[in-house]
Amino acid sequence: MNNKIVSISLTLSIFFSASTQATLLNRGNGLIYDDVKDITWAADANLFQTQASSNPNLVADIINANSGVINDTPNELDTVAGSGVYSLTTADFDVTKGSMSWWGAMAWVKSLALGGIGGWSLPTTIPANYGFSQADSQMGNLFYNGLGGDAGSSITAVHNASYDLFTNIQDDVYWSSTEFENTPDITDPAWVQAWAFGAVNGSQDFYWKNDGFKYYAWAIHVGDVAALTAVPLPGALWLFLISILGLMRLNTRFVSKAKK
Repeated sequence: MNNKIVSISLTLSIFFSASTQATLLNRGNGLIYDDVKDITWAADANLFQTQASSNPNLVADIINANSGVINDTPNELDTVAGSGVYSLTTADFDVTKGSMSWWGAMAWVKSLALGGIGGWSLPTTIPANYGFSQADSQMGNLFYNGLGGDAGSSITAVHNASYDLFTNIQDDVYWSSTEFENTPDITDPAWVQAWAFGAVNGSQDFYWKNDGFKYYAWAIHVGDVAALTAVPLPGALWLFLISILGLMRLNTRFVSKAKK
Protein backbone atom coordinates (compact mmCIF):
# COMPACT_ATOMS: atom_id res chain seq x y z
CA MET A 1 0.00 0.00 0.00
CA ASN A 2 1.22 3.51 -0.81
CA ASN A 3 2.91 5.15 2.21
CA LYS A 4 0.98 8.37 1.64
CA ILE A 5 -2.33 6.48 1.79
CA VAL A 6 -1.24 4.73 5.00
CA SER A 7 -0.31 8.09 6.53
CA ILE A 8 -3.68 9.64 5.60
CA SER A 9 -5.56 6.62 6.96
CA LEU A 10 -3.72 6.80 10.29
CA THR A 11 -4.38 10.53 10.55
CA LEU A 12 -8.09 10.07 9.90
CA SER A 13 -8.23 7.21 12.39
CA ILE A 14 -6.64 9.34 15.09
CA PHE A 15 -8.94 12.26 14.27
CA PHE A 16 -12.17 10.26 14.50
CA SER A 17 -11.01 8.44 17.62
CA ALA A 18 -10.23 11.74 19.34
CA SER A 19 -13.50 13.27 18.21
CA THR A 20 -15.47 10.77 20.33
CA GLN A 21 -13.84 12.03 23.52
CA ALA A 22 -15.64 14.70 25.47
CA THR A 23 -14.15 18.18 25.32
CA LEU A 24 -15.19 20.17 28.37
CA LEU A 25 -15.30 23.93 27.76
CA ASN A 26 -15.53 26.55 30.49
CA ARG A 27 -18.32 28.94 29.47
CA GLY A 28 -18.00 31.09 32.59
CA ASN A 29 -20.81 31.91 35.02
CA GLY A 30 -20.57 28.43 36.55
CA LEU A 31 -21.23 26.60 33.25
CA ILE A 32 -19.17 23.79 31.68
CA TYR A 33 -20.10 22.60 28.17
CA ASP A 34 -19.52 19.06 26.84
CA ASP A 35 -19.26 19.44 23.06
CA VAL A 36 -19.68 15.70 22.37
CA LYS A 37 -22.79 14.98 24.46
CA ASP A 38 -24.05 18.54 23.78
CA ILE A 39 -24.95 19.20 27.40
CA THR A 40 -24.00 21.90 29.88
CA TRP A 41 -22.98 20.93 33.41
CA ALA A 42 -23.16 23.12 36.49
CA ALA A 43 -19.54 23.78 37.45
CA ASP A 44 -20.47 23.40 41.12
CA ALA A 45 -21.06 19.67 41.71
CA ASN A 46 -22.79 20.39 45.02
CA LEU A 47 -24.63 23.53 43.99
CA PHE A 48 -27.63 22.80 46.20
CA GLN A 49 -25.48 22.98 49.33
CA THR A 50 -23.78 26.15 48.05
CA GLN A 51 -27.17 27.77 47.51
CA ALA A 52 -28.50 26.61 50.88
CA SER A 53 -25.54 28.15 52.70
CA SER A 54 -26.62 31.61 51.52
CA ASN A 55 -30.40 31.13 51.41
CA PRO A 56 -32.05 29.78 54.58
CA ASN A 57 -35.39 29.64 52.74
CA LEU A 58 -34.10 27.53 49.85
CA VAL A 59 -35.97 24.32 50.73
CA ALA A 60 -39.26 26.18 51.20
CA ASP A 61 -38.67 27.97 47.90
CA ILE A 62 -38.06 24.66 46.10
CA ILE A 63 -41.17 23.05 47.56
CA ASN A 64 -43.31 26.07 46.67
CA ALA A 65 -41.88 26.25 43.14
CA ASN A 66 -43.04 22.65 42.59
CA SER A 67 -46.47 23.20 44.22
CA GLY A 68 -45.36 20.80 46.93
CA VAL A 69 -45.26 17.67 44.77
CA ILE A 70 -43.21 15.61 42.31
CA ASN A 71 -44.77 13.25 39.79
CA ASP A 72 -43.20 9.81 39.52
CA THR A 73 -43.90 6.22 38.52
CA PRO A 74 -46.83 5.17 40.75
CA ASN A 75 -45.55 3.42 43.86
CA GLU A 76 -46.24 2.66 47.50
CA LEU A 77 -44.41 5.77 48.75
CA ASP A 78 -46.66 8.22 46.90
CA THR A 79 -48.81 10.46 49.10
CA VAL A 80 -51.73 8.30 48.07
CA ALA A 81 -50.17 4.92 47.35
CA GLY A 82 -49.98 4.27 43.62
CA SER A 83 -51.13 7.77 42.61
CA GLY A 84 -47.89 8.84 40.93
CA VAL A 85 -47.79 11.98 43.08
CA TYR A 86 -45.27 12.38 45.90
CA SER A 87 -45.60 15.20 48.45
CA LEU A 88 -42.33 16.97 49.22
CA THR A 89 -41.26 17.71 52.79
CA THR A 90 -38.18 19.20 54.43
CA ALA A 91 -37.12 15.60 55.18
CA ASP A 92 -36.25 15.23 51.48
CA PHE A 93 -33.37 17.71 51.86
CA ASP A 94 -30.15 17.85 53.86
CA VAL A 95 -28.94 21.43 53.57
CA THR A 96 -25.85 20.78 55.67
CA LYS A 97 -24.36 18.13 53.36
CA GLY A 98 -26.21 19.06 50.17
CA SER A 99 -27.71 15.60 49.69
CA MET A 100 -31.36 14.93 48.86
CA SER A 101 -33.84 12.15 48.33
CA TRP A 102 -34.52 11.40 44.68
CA TRP A 103 -37.73 13.45 44.85
CA GLY A 104 -35.89 16.33 46.50
CA ALA A 105 -33.21 16.27 43.80
CA MET A 106 -35.84 16.24 41.05
CA ALA A 107 -37.62 19.20 42.66
CA TRP A 108 -34.39 21.17 43.07
CA VAL A 109 -33.32 20.96 39.42
CA LYS A 110 -36.84 21.72 38.19
CA SER A 111 -36.78 24.99 40.14
CA LEU A 112 -33.17 25.86 39.27
CA ALA A 113 -32.29 28.96 37.25
CA LEU A 114 -28.57 29.06 36.51
CA GLY A 115 -26.99 31.67 34.30
CA GLY A 116 -30.46 33.20 34.05
CA ILE A 117 -31.72 30.04 32.33
CA GLY A 118 -34.23 27.42 33.50
CA GLY A 119 -34.87 23.96 32.08
CA TRP A 120 -32.27 22.13 34.18
CA SER A 121 -32.51 18.43 35.02
CA LEU A 122 -30.63 15.50 36.49
CA PRO A 123 -28.44 13.39 34.18
CA THR A 124 -30.14 10.48 32.44
CA THR A 125 -29.06 6.86 32.62
CA ILE A 126 -29.29 4.00 30.13
CA PRO A 127 -30.93 1.41 32.43
CA ALA A 128 -29.58 -1.62 30.55
CA ASN A 129 -26.05 -0.55 31.50
CA TYR A 130 -25.11 -1.73 34.96
CA GLY A 131 -21.84 -1.70 36.88
CA PHE A 132 -18.46 -0.27 35.91
CA SER A 133 -17.24 1.39 32.68
CA GLN A 134 -20.73 2.49 31.60
CA ALA A 135 -19.66 5.56 29.60
CA ASP A 136 -22.82 5.83 27.47
CA SER A 137 -24.92 7.43 30.22
CA GLN A 138 -24.36 11.12 30.89
CA MET A 139 -22.68 10.76 34.30
CA GLY A 140 -20.65 7.79 33.07
CA ASN A 141 -19.45 9.77 30.07
CA LEU A 142 -18.36 12.64 32.30
CA PHE A 143 -16.60 10.30 34.75
CA TYR A 144 -14.69 8.20 32.20
CA ASN A 145 -14.32 10.37 29.09
CA GLY A 146 -14.58 13.91 30.39
CA LEU A 147 -12.69 13.62 33.68
CA GLY A 148 -10.52 10.57 32.95
CA GLY A 149 -11.76 8.45 35.85
CA ASP A 150 -10.87 4.79 36.42
CA ALA A 151 -13.27 1.97 37.31
CA GLY A 152 -12.99 1.18 41.01
CA SER A 153 -11.35 4.51 41.91
CA SER A 154 -12.88 7.71 43.21
CA ILE A 155 -12.95 10.59 40.74
CA THR A 156 -11.47 12.78 43.48
CA ALA A 157 -8.35 10.56 43.45
CA VAL A 158 -7.94 9.66 39.75
CA HIS A 159 -8.76 12.30 37.12
CA ASN A 160 -7.37 14.46 34.35
CA ALA A 161 -6.85 18.24 34.11
CA SER A 162 -10.54 18.87 33.28
CA TYR A 163 -11.37 17.98 36.87
CA ASP A 164 -10.23 21.46 37.88
CA LEU A 165 -13.04 23.01 35.82
CA PHE A 166 -15.44 21.86 38.55
CA THR A 167 -15.81 22.51 42.26
CA ASN A 168 -17.28 20.54 45.16
CA ILE A 169 -17.25 17.13 43.44
CA GLN A 170 -18.44 14.67 46.08
CA ASP A 171 -16.78 11.34 46.79
CA ASP A 172 -20.24 9.80 46.82
CA VAL A 173 -23.32 8.88 44.74
CA TYR A 174 -25.17 11.18 42.32
CA TRP A 175 -28.82 10.72 41.35
CA SER A 176 -30.02 10.37 37.77
CA SER A 177 -33.54 11.26 36.64
CA THR A 178 -34.10 7.69 35.41
CA GLU A 179 -36.34 5.58 37.62
CA PHE A 180 -35.67 1.88 38.16
CA GLU A 181 -38.26 0.03 36.10
CA ASN A 182 -37.31 -3.64 36.50
CA THR A 183 -39.30 -3.80 39.69
CA PRO A 184 -40.78 -7.14 40.74
CA ASP A 185 -43.32 -5.43 43.00
CA ILE A 186 -43.86 -1.66 42.70
CA THR A 187 -46.15 -1.79 45.76
CA ASP A 188 -43.19 -2.88 47.91
CA PRO A 189 -41.29 0.17 49.26
CA ALA A 190 -38.08 -1.88 49.10
CA TRP A 191 -38.28 -1.74 45.31
CA VAL A 192 -39.00 1.98 44.90
CA GLN A 193 -35.65 2.92 43.39
CA ALA A 194 -33.91 5.13 40.83
CA TRP A 195 -30.63 4.87 38.94
CA ALA A 196 -27.59 6.72 40.21
CA PHE A 197 -23.87 6.92 39.56
CA GLY A 198 -21.07 6.46 42.07
CA ALA A 199 -18.40 9.12 41.66
CA VAL A 200 -16.72 7.19 44.45
CA ASN A 201 -15.93 4.23 42.17
CA GLY A 202 -17.34 4.78 38.65
CA SER A 203 -20.21 2.31 39.07
CA GLN A 204 -23.78 2.73 37.82
CA ASP A 205 -26.46 1.16 40.01
CA PHE A 206 -29.98 1.67 41.38
CA TYR A 207 -30.69 3.08 44.84
CA TRP A 208 -33.67 3.45 47.16
CA LYS A 209 -35.63 6.65 46.61
CA ASN A 210 -37.20 7.11 50.03
CA ASP A 211 -36.07 10.01 52.20
CA GLY A 212 -33.94 7.78 54.41
CA PHE A 213 -31.43 7.53 51.54
CA LYS A 214 -30.08 10.86 50.40
CA TYR A 215 -27.49 11.33 47.67
CA TYR A 216 -26.19 14.25 45.62
CA ALA A 217 -27.50 16.06 42.54
CA TRP A 218 -25.49 17.46 39.62
CA ALA A 219 -27.50 19.75 37.36
CA ILE A 220 -27.31 19.53 33.56
CA HIS A 221 -28.95 21.37 30.68
CA VAL A 222 -29.34 20.02 27.16
CA GLY A 223 -27.39 22.14 24.66
CA ASP A 224 -24.88 24.94 25.09
CA VAL A 225 -26.39 27.27 27.69
CA ALA A 226 -23.79 29.93 26.84
CA ALA A 227 -25.52 30.39 23.49
CA LEU A 228 -28.78 31.10 25.32
CA THR A 229 -27.18 33.66 27.63
CA ALA A 230 -25.35 35.59 24.91
CA VAL A 231 -26.23 39.29 25.15
CA PRO A 232 -27.83 40.54 21.91
CA LEU A 233 -26.57 43.77 20.39
CA PRO A 234 -28.78 46.75 21.27
CA GLY A 235 -30.97 48.09 18.48
CA ALA A 236 -29.12 51.42 18.43
CA LEU A 237 -25.82 49.61 17.84
CA TRP A 238 -27.30 47.67 14.92
CA LEU A 239 -28.47 50.97 13.37
CA PHE A 240 -25.01 52.44 13.86
CA LEU A 241 -23.32 49.47 12.16
CA ILE A 242 -25.78 49.57 9.26
CA SER A 243 -25.09 53.30 8.85
CA ILE A 244 -21.33 52.69 8.76
CA LEU A 245 -21.74 49.97 6.15
CA GLY A 246 -23.92 52.30 4.10
CA LEU A 247 -21.33 55.09 4.23
CA MET A 248 -18.59 52.64 3.26
CA ARG A 249 -20.60 51.55 0.25
CA LEU A 250 -21.23 55.15 -0.81
CA ASN A 251 -17.55 55.97 -0.41
CA THR A 252 -16.60 52.99 -2.57
CA ARG A 253 -18.99 54.12 -5.32
CA PHE A 254 -17.67 57.71 -5.11
CA VAL A 255 -14.04 56.56 -5.44
CA SER A 256 -14.94 54.30 -8.37
CA LYS A 257 -16.60 57.21 -10.24
CA ALA A 258 -13.66 59.53 -9.51
CA LYS A 259 -11.26 57.08 -11.18
CA LYS A 260 -13.28 56.98 -14.40
